[in-house]
Amino acid sequence: MRSLSIIKTLIAAVGALLLMGCLISEEPLLDAANGHATPLDPGAYLMCPVKGDANRADCEQFMISHDDAGLYRFDKDGEDPIEMRFRRIGRRGFAAQSLEDNDDAYLYYYGAGKSQRFILTMMLCANLPAGKRTELIENGDLESDDDDFEACTVKSLRGLIAAAKAYHRGQAEGGEEIALEFTPAPDAG
Repeated sequence: MRSLSIIKTLIAAVGALLLMGCLISEEPLLDAANGHATPLDPGAYLMCPVKGDANRADCEQFMISHDDAGLYRFDKDGEDPIEMRFRRIGRRGFAAQSLEDNDDAYLYYYGAGKSQRFILTMMLCANLPAGKRTELIENGDLESDDDDFEACTVKSLRGLIAAAKAYHRGQAEGGEEIALEFTPAPDAG
């Protein structure tokens, strides 16, 4: 994983073992043509894990920026930046893509909200509604190596959008949620 705290916080939120259930792809599904939504304004943000025992000490501050094509950079002093893309899938709902440096894999999230409060949730294959997951696998939009859905490869943009819409509609089931909340940093004015 990259060294940026966003990923470290996600892993710490529930434990590294759950990371195996995430949605991934070897090639990017979002690019400048289809992943150019800009849900977050540029500026300083506070990122905090969304979990019952989280407190302000678990939060970190960093800068968010994006270019004209919607490519976001999440920067923290002394750490490699993370680049992300967003695609709108519903009212204040987004599919998000991040390149994971060490794995040469793209990781997918569901994002909801706007600049004042934005929640980024790691999409977990096992948490997709069983019927939708089966349909996506049968249609070739999603692929899993095992029946526990420890790792699911997203094979198409259609599969990514369907998974994000399931989260958007509140249809994700089971397991703990791995999520982060973004709010403008207090000293950002």
